[in-house]
Amino acid sequence: RKTTTKLSLIKTRLLIKLSSSWAYAVHDILGLFTWRVTLLLGLCCPRRLQQQLAVQAVNERNTALYSLRHVRRRIVRRRRRFWRIPGRTEQWWLNLFNEILPMSEWKKNLRMEKQVFMKLADELRPYLAPGVGGPRDDVITVEKQLAMTLYFLKDQGSLSMTANAFGVAICTVSVVVRKVCRVLTKHLGAIYIKLPSSEQEMRQEIKQMENKYGFPQAFGCVDGTHIPITQPSENPHDYFSYKMKYTLNVQAVCNWRGLFLNVDARWPGSVHDGRVFANSKITTLLREQRLPMVYQEIFIGYDKIPPILLGDPAYPLLPFCMKEYPSPQSNEEVIFNNMLRSARNPVECAFGRLKARWQILNKRINMQLTFIPEIVYACFVLHNFCEIQGVNVDDEVEQQIAHDMVTQPNTVADCLYSCNTAEGAQVRNIITRMYREHIPH
Repeated sequence: RKTTTKLSLIKTRLLIKLSSSWAYAVHDILGLFTWRVTLLLGLCCPRRLQQQLAVQAVNERNTALYSLRHVRRRIVRRRRRFWRIPGRTEQWWLNLFNEILPMSEWKKNLRMEKQVFMKLADELRPYLAPGVGGPRDDVITVEKQLAMTLYFLKDQGSLSMTANAFGVAICTVSVVVRKVCRVLTKHLGAIYIKLPSSEQEMRQEIKQMENKYGFPQAFGCVDGTHIPITQPSENPHDYFSYKMKYTLNVQAVCNWRGLFLNVDARWPGSVHDGRVFANSKITTLLREQRLPMVYQEIFIGYDKIPPILLGDPAYPLLPFCMKEYPSPQSNEEVIFNNMLRSARNPVECAFGRLKARWQILNKRINMQLTFIPEIVYACFVLHNFCEIQGVNVDDEVEQQIAHDMVTQPNTVADCLYSCNTAEGAQVRNIITRMYREHIPH
């Protein structure tokens, strides 16, 4: 016992003298040594005392091994010396805001004209006004916070470039971008990304789609897109997609004019599009008929069909989700496939315009995985806002969109989640019969 007590005193003195993490490692090594000495001393003691010493030795050994395996380096945080880095100025932003620079710089750097920018700033003002929260809100105006976020999203998502452009520290840019994206997602998401909430709105969406593309009872198109991310630290294999990189699989539904009605940005890249659709909110709403179900008899003598979504071969064939015939056997089936492909064009173009405006979605997003869905969703909200305000993309961007549509690989069907149902096949046959009767041969 005296020997064990002396060893404990030696460990305590070492801990007092050494203030680094290695002191804890030395302490644990001595703990292992103490365990061995205790076990040897117990051999010369009575049986009951031997058992007590053995249990004590095993506990000390387990504690020492656990500590050795979980040695953590002490993190010494430096006090923040300043909020603004000396030498960085906000002169570029002041020149832009005060219209000293050409007005074309607004769309080039922030993806929208100044009047549209001010309209968006007014909508965000109740949530971003000084004093609401964040770093030094008293010196960062709502306009500057929004401009920093748009500048960050419009290009490669560089914190250092944004910090240099606006004369602030990198950590300030990070906090502001997170705050603005969270506000866009939480407060403006329900305003600009929404499904039809009444029968009148549903009929309007169906009518516009049929007038423009000739496909009956379709109120939107569904598709997925992959957003590159850096390799996650946990379960990285789940995020490795068929594109041979780490991604998030984002599902979106858009209408005839390219406005997104529903977005799901929480699935790893390895998950198949059909599985994402099967577990999505839009599928639950349609299956449980919690959306305005405007049934229509498109062909006399046949059953009425519900509102439907248009998908590619990766999606299942359901009464509310149509896809192509895999191997068309007649002219009517070929016509159906051609009409469906044409009607799905809005979602492909919408994804192209989205990624052309906010090119951070084309690069690997180097941020915490838990925050990336908010960034992605904020980009969808901003896309709808720009589309509603009539902000067009440039001609060069249109060429890039056309190139992406041609080079995009076909989605492979999945035997489990891309299956067909009898009810879905019946709806598809009714639409095919309608084309056979109404389209001249």
